[in-house]
Amino acid sequence: MIPLILGSVGLVVGGPALAIATLIASFLARLRRRRGPAPPIRPVLLVLLVELRAGRSTLAALQQASAVFPGHRELALAARLATVKGLTAAVEECHGAIRSLMAQLARAQRSGSAVADTVRSLLDADIAAERSRRMERARSLPVLLIIPITLLVLPGMVLLLYAPSLLRLFADLSGPLG
Repeated sequence: MIPLILGSVGLVVGGPALAIATLIASFLARLRRRRGPAPPIRPVLLVLLVELRAGRSTLAALQQASAVFPGHRELALAARLATVKGLTAAVEECHGAIRSLMAQLARAQRSGSAVADTVRSLLDADIAAERSRRMERARSLPVLLIIPITLLVLPGMVLLLYAPSLLRLFADLSGPLG
């Protein structure tokens, strides 16, 4: 509906060329919005942790996590690159949260430390970040609730407290209403 309105406005303002341009721009914007944000990293970390604690290699755990989450394109790309080039080379071509995960995995593998412990610390950091975001939202909740309280509850309370005395005052001044 919105692309049609924008195309009509473009037709009125600038003729057919602007109408076609606005239709194309609105469809491209709609396609860009549909991609949405990247999938969350926490389920990937959980699958990796389970696989690593089960004794699988880092590469096998990445491939299994990629198989469990087929919609996670970045993870599938990272698993493919790690299979072909190795973990260290795969870090360069990954983006976002998967890049930091791959960097930590490569660093743990190079240093010889336990990869499962690295994944566990990443999972704990993700949980702590989520907790802090939720606490921040909870702390701002009283400020946001002031608006409905003042607009909805306060007028009702004023009517409840003052309406009987005002009705009695009007009845005393003008006589009975009925």
